[in-house]
Amino acid sequence: MNRTLLGITAVAVGGAGVVAGRRMLRRPATTGDDGRARWHSITVNCSPERLGAKPPPLDELGFPVEVRIRPAPGDHGTELAVRMTGPEPAGPAKALGKLRDDDPVRAIRRALREARSLAEVGEVLLPDAPPTTDRTLTGAPLAYATRHGREEGRL
Repeated sequence: MNRTLLGITAVAVGGAGVVAGRRMLRRPATTGDDGRARWHSITVNCSPERLGAKPPPLDELGFPVEVRIRPAPGDHGTELAVRMTGPEPAGPAKALGKLRDDDPVRAIRRALREARSLAEVGEVLLPDAPPTTDRTLTGAPLAYATRHGREEGRL
């Protein structure tokens, strides 16, 4: 009975891996109609003049980006938008970039969050340190989430 259950579980996990891999290969690049990368935007609670042409974290990215600064809708601060000048990586290239920690989309998202923090507070706010510094198997997901929290999710 246990062997049967183990076999069924292995087949299910393997099938899920194949489906996820095929979806990743088939997923189109996140580009617009003109073939360029999509805009990543964030609202900053300050005037457009205070941000300047290219706020500090954005000018330190290792690849060329296009920056758009304009008043936010409804007079709610400033809209800061950034996009890569070329197409964003997709499929296996994107997955490899995430594994190697050199995904340009993650770098843009981190830089946008840091630019907002610098403009609104004057410094980059960091998450609290974990309660323990011992590297354990159960603490690995928390360490990963803390390290990459500024690069994912909604802006």
